Amino acid sequence: MDASNWDNNEGGREMDATLAACKSIFQDIARFRGLLFDRLIAPYGLTMSQARVLLHLLAEDKLTQSDIARRMDVGTVTVGGLVDRLEARGLVERRADPIDRRAKRVCLTDEARPLEKIMDECSSEVDGVSFKGLPETSIHVLLSNLQAVRQNLLETLNKEAS
Repeated sequence: MDASNWDNNEGGREMDATLAACKSIFQDIARFRGLLFDRLIAPYGLTMSQARVLLHLLAEDKLTQSDIARRMDVGTVTVGGLVDRLEARGLVERRADPIDRRAKRVCLTDEARPLEKIMDECSSEVDGVSFKGLPETSIHVLLSNLQAVRQNLLETLNKEAS
């Protein structure tokens, strides 16, 4: 039986408690992973948010601040502050867009490129801590179930958007 079929009998109350626990655990996992990544990346003078900007630029350099904001699902003002701090450290620079003079492109500098390996190592350590003690088969089942949850949410969001 899936969660959408539970009614208000005893099983329904049990399912309500289970779903509430899931919600809390989802929030805790995201928060704890972020806190641990922040702790691991801090000695390199970065925050998780700054690392996310760099990762987007490593995947596709020369994005506008609006592009980065859209990909990170945050406001352009937030990205502007992150880019300001990265630019002050010499990790990125803003350049005029050759087509649209009003737009600025955010470009990685050579100093930023070695950070990709460090960010990957920090991310791997977070993953290692997260999945410590779980058998590989359990991790595969967890992944499959989380992909289904994500798909359910995406389908609902796509229906509401159209």
